[in-house]
Amino acid sequence: MFGKLFFIIFVYIVSTILAPAVQSYDFKEGLNGEYATEWLEANVYPAYDMSGIHEVNSAQTQDVEVTMESEYDIQGQEVLGSEYAGDFVIEEDYGRFRMVLVNEGQVTGAYTNSDDVSIDNINIEGMDRESVRKVYGEPEDSIKKGWKRLRVDSNEYAVYDLKDRYVYFFYDLHEEDKVNGALVVMKEEVEAGEALYNHPPAEDNSRMNHLLVNATRFEYDVEPLETYDRAGVAAQGHSEDMAERNYFDHDSPDGETLKDRVEEAGVQYRMAGENIAMGHTSPIFSHHSLMNSIDHRVNTLKPAFTHLGTGTAYNDENVPYYTENYIQK
Repeated sequence: MFGKLFFIIFVYIVSTILAPAVQSYDFKEGLNGEYATEWLEANVYPAYDMSGIHEVNSAQTQDVEVTMESEYDIQGQEVLGSEYAGDFVIEEDYGRFRMVLVNEGQVTGAYTNSDDVSIDNINIEGMDRESVRKVYGEPEDSIKKGWKRLRVDSNEYAVYDLKDRYVYFFYDLHEEDKVNGALVVMKEEVEAGEALYNHPPAEDNSRMNHLLVNATRFEYDVEPLETYDRAGVAAQGHSEDMAERNYFDHDSPDGETLKDRVEEAGVQYRMAGENIAMGHTSPIFSHHSLMNSIDHRVNTLKPAFTHLGTGTAYNDENVPYYTENYIQK
């Protein structure tokens, strides 16, 4: 009896679900791996349940909505290279700061640290690690990049797989794990490159670093920092030196210190501070990591600082080195 029942259920599934899905498959195009993946996601993989996200979003307030896969005209906008296939268009509107990832005129991702900005109904207002898990479930322990899977091994952020995109939530470990940033990226942007590091020009990352510092200072009620070219020269020189000589320290192997570097660059200052980071795939990740390091966080949020210079360099293996020189004139 149970055998007959199983057979009836099997025939029903085949006739009502599997057969129509298989009939939709173009076996000629199916020789292409990308087509096969898209077909599986559309016809076999379960859809991500967005109801919880919509419910939370409906109770939040936001001024700006970034719509994924919408058209975006980059003419006249500040554009910076990214680690992804597209480029970031900068919306330097502190309090509503966002960087919109655009590829061939279409929005394929976005980053924001503002609870006044939503990215396809994803908003960070009032969110912390616990509330994120309630809405999104358990985070991923790896993401797909090209033919590889990269492990996600950090308590500073969590990654969620929303079928056709990844969403990253960044946590402030010093303020009860509140969410202080979100990055949404279409999977095709992440999977476009085979290498771990896929860098834009170093000066683009340096500029992005400064923007992220200022956007964070605004959100934490501290005045943004002016650009100081001479401090930037000192920061760039230190990043290049670390990359070329393969070390990571505030003092060089020759004993050169921050004081030596800023004075050599002709920096006028009453007080100076330095943050350094290495190995992060972009300034977004290095910035949030530095915010979670209490010694570096002090520099980022110090009200007395008035100016900032940033520098980025890559070593022979494309590992990035980031330097931030904070100055009080």
